[in-house]
Amino acid sequence: MTEKKKQNWYTQLSKLKQKKGESTTTFTNKFMRVYRKLDPDKNQISNRIILLIYKQALKLSIARKLYEKNPDNIEQAFKITKRVEWEENFFKNEIKENPKKK
Repeated sequence: MTEKKKQNWYTQLSKLKQKKGESTTTFTNKFMRVYRKLDPDKNQISNRIILLIYKQALKLSIARKLYEKNPDNIEQAFKITKRVEWEENFFKNEIKENPKKK
């Protein structure tokens, strides 16, 4: 892989942002596609750097929880974000279905 291609993939990876309404699974799949092109063997970019890029790309509410959990690697981060999103959606649905009565 040429240095120019690497730089292009790195730029794409660092510009990725989770869009409003986009699931963490969809976003993570996009993130991983670019990451695999940049670092197919997962040994070129340090774990700390890739985690930082991933955290900064997530929706703020999910990123905050991820910072609290402090995962050791990117795979652990993916599992945590999926769980956090599930919890957020669960609580949103609970509030919609069971609004407090005044």
